Amino acid sequence: MSRERDTVLGAAIVYVGASLAAGTAAFAGAGLAHTRFFAAATGDGVEELGPVFVESTLVQIGVSALVVAPVLAVLVGLVIGRGVLDPSKAIVIGATMGLCGTLFFGAVVAILGSAGTPVGSLRTQSFLVALAVTAGASTVVGGLGSAVGARTG
Repeated sequence: MSRERDTVLGAAIVYVGASLAAGTAAFAGAGLAHTRFFAAATGDGVEELGPVFVESTLVQIGVSALVVAPVLAVLVGLVIGRGVLDPSKAIVIGATMGLCGTLFFGAVVAILGSAGTPVGSLRTQSFLVALAVTAGASTVVGGLGSAVGARTG
């Protein structure tokens, strides 16, 4: 029982750490984009083009987070599968961790990325829809990763 608890706790810590690291990178990237494309730009078109460049950078940050989340779910699922003794319990825990971890990961990236610049935001309906789809995929691959980990571990 202690091994299972430690495995789940370790997986949660990995998600929190990865989320904070990605959120910090999103904050720094958004701030850099704002400085490079908006605040430091000169000319008459800065009011029109600066926010467009910042928005495109925020979209790139959001897409990067959405790509990383399922990969993280698979890796964490493999570890959970090896650490939890009951395979069916490992699949449920891996799938749940994939879902909750991805939602947390996306929320941290969206909040900190949007806080990095006064122009633009990752907290949009389209990002939330993409995050929901990614969370569904992460649920599946987290469960699959746990199944493989339980089978081989």
